[in-house]
Parts: sequence; structure tokens; C-alpha cells
Amino acid sequence: MRRYQTLLLVLFVLHLIAPSAGGSGEARGIQFAGDHYKVEGGPRISASAINPVVAPGTSGTLRLVIANDGVVERLVPGLVPPGYEEEAAMEMLAEFGCIGVSDLKAHLLSGGPVRVLSGPVHLDRLDAGETAPLNYEISIEEGATGPVPLVLEIEYEHQVDVSFSGGTASPLYLPTAHRIDLVLSVEGSPPSLELAGTRSDLYPGEEGTISLIIRNAGDETAQNCTARLVAASPFTPLTARSRLGDIPPGGVAVARFDVFVEVSARPQDYSLGCEIEYSGGAASLSVPQTVALPEGWPLIGAPLLAALFGGSALAIFWLLWGRRSRPPRLKNLVGNRR
Repeated sequence: MRRYQTLLLVLFVLHLIAPSAGGSGEARGIQFAGDHYKVEGGPRISASAINPVVAPGTSGTLRLVIANDGVVERLVPGLVPPGYEEEAAMEMLAEFGCIGVSDLKAHLLSGGPVRVLSGPVHLDRLDAGETAPLNYEISIEEGATGPVPLVLEIEYEHQVDVSFSGGTASPLYLPTAHRIDLVLSVEGSPPSLELAGTRSDLYPGEEGTISLIIRNAGDETAQNCTARLVAASPFTPLTARSRLGDIPPGGVAVARFDVFVEVSARPQDYSLGCEIEYSGGAASLSVPQTVALPEGWPLIGAPLLAALFGGSALAIFWLLWGRRSRPPRLKNLVGNRR
């Protein structure tokens, strides 16, 4: 029963591929042995960098991903003598192994200002539809900039044909070598945002404004910057965020926030925070702020204190004077009664 199921599978596959089957015995320039089937297609190896942007004067791990997108383009049937149907079916299924590779070696070559410090990476097997990581230790020269082309040399073996005789498979493997071009981008240090200055008018029980001058001290433009004030009691932010746009190297932007200062706030120095998000990163800055008393307070407060002090002193004087003079009067009155 199993034998007949295999034959039905073979007939079905032949029906699907019959329109595209030709009489040529070549597949992409490869000559196959004169067995029951010939196959066109094979492995398709590609590679790409996970972290293609590196900084000059640094060293680290370059992470690549290698992939096999191999496909079978066409299966060409040959002669199947009577009595060899089951063997032909097994050969047909084995032909699909042509899209996998084995004993793969990937060697990344140094190029320009990029020096590769590690050797080749070896993979035992990479079947179609699979990916695998390739990690290489690299170093980048100081002052390097711009795109840097690199070459990944790969070698592997892959099946090009299978013959069956007496139920025994005899696969034919051929070595293959080719090069994959990669490009790294060497860019300067990332944006470095810092607080260049502040200005504010903060008083207890009032709304005020905090203005922060943000400067980009890095070599790259900080794109799509948005600032957020981080504050706690006695401050309540009234403005959630301040959009700054792009800040070029050496450029500045001003972030403005409206805040409410609680009545209980003491006149003293406080420390707030400012978080700045930009494309590809974020920065956290410490923002010193001072809560002051209203400007007219010292001029009004001093006279009031003087008046209160003077009035208190006068009241104490009259109280003491009255106590010293009152006892003699009471004594005289008592004497007169006697």
C-alpha cells in the first residue's frame, strides 16, 4: 500500500511540473548525471549587518546575519524504466536537498579603516529558509568617516545531484566559493545634549515660566527633539512637553515650561529634571531652579517689622510704669481709712 501511495505522489508532482519540464540536461550551467531526475536551483546565500553604523576610534563586535534563501526552480524528469518507480520517487525527494549547504566557512576581510580582529566563522549546516549569526571583533581607526566597504568570503559544499542504485543514495557534492559585499557607515560621536543656561520667575503661590537653553555638544544632529520637565512638589508642570525640532552640532534650542509653585514653597534652591528624546536616543539633564519672594517684599516687610517692634516696646513700657506707680496709691487710701 505504501508503495502505491509513493507512486501516486510521484504522478502528482509530475503533473505539476510537466508544463515547465524541458529536454535539457543542464541546470544553471551544471551538468547532472544521467539518472531519473535532474534539478534546477540551489542555495542562495546572503548576509547583512545588524549594526552597520560604527564610531571612529572604537572597537567592538560587528554582528552579521547570514541567510539561505535557496529554492528549487524546476525538477526535470528523466527515463523511469518499469520496476524503478519507487526508486525514482525516493530520488526525486532526495533531489530537494540541493538547496541546503554544509561545512560553511565565512571569513570577514579587513578593509580601509576597519580592522577585523577575529577569524572565520564555521557552520556545520545551513538549510534553506534558515539564518545564523556571524560575530566578528573589529576596530575602527581614529578620524575615520563615511561608508567603508567590506568583503565576506564564504565557502561551502552543496548537493548538485543524487543517484539511486539498489535503494542506496549516492549524492554528489561540489564546493562553492563566492564573495558578499557589505558596507559599514563610520559616523562621528552621537548627539551630546547639555544644559547651557536657565531663566525663570518662580514665586510661592504663583504660576511661572522656566526656560532652558539646550545645546548639542556632539558631532551629529539631534533630530526630532522633544523635552519633558520632570518635577515634584512644590512644583506642578502646566506644560507637558516642549518640541525643539532638530538641533545641529553646536546649535541650541530653547525649551519653555509653565509651572505652578505651591504656596508652601520655601524660598530656596531646588533641583528639577528634563528628559530630552531624539531620533535614536535620549538624554537626561539636571535643572537647578530657585524660588524667590516677590520683589517688593523686603521694602514692605522692614517697616512693618519696625512698627510692630516699636509698638510692642511702647506697650511693655507703659505696662511696667503702671505697675510701679499703682502700689503707693493703694497704701495712701488705706491710711486715710484708719
